[in-house]
Amino acid sequence: MTIWSSAKGAGGGGRRMALWALCAALPLLQLGYQIAAKETALALAGTALGPAWVLKLVQIPWAQGLLVLEAFSFAAWMVVLSQMKLSAAFPLTAIGYLLVIGAGWGVFHEPATLLQGLGGAVILCGVWLIGRSEPEPG
Repeated sequence: MTIWSSAKGAGGGGRRMALWALCAALPLLQLGYQIAAKETALALAGTALGPAWVLKLVQIPWAQGLLVLEAFSFAAWMVVLSQMKLSAAFPLTAIGYLLVIGAGWGVFHEPATLLQGLGGAVILCGVWLIGRSEPEPG
C-alpha cells in the first residue's frame, strides 16, 4: 500500500495533504543534504583524493546521512512529479537557495549579506513566476 492508495481512501483531501507535506519536505531535505555535504567536506579537508580519502569518506556519519537524505529526496521528488506539472513543482527547489544561505550563516558562521538574501529571494520569485505562467490557449 502506498501513501497515494491509502490517501485515496480518505478522499481527495488526504491525497492533497500528503502531496503538500511532500512539497514542504523537499526544501528541508535539500537543506539537510547541503549541511551534511558541508560537514562531510570539512571532515575530508586535508585528505588527499585517493584510496585513503574514499576509506575516510565511507566512515563519516555525515556522508552516510548524505545518502539517506538523497534517497528520501529522490523518492519524494518522484512522487511530487508524478502528481504535479514540472513547471509547478520546480519552484520548490528554489526555496532551498534561501534556506542554504541561512544555514551557511547560522550553522557555519559564513558571511551572508543582505544582497545574497535578496538575490536568493529574486531567484525564488523568478522561478515561481516561470512555474505559474501558463501559455494562452491557442
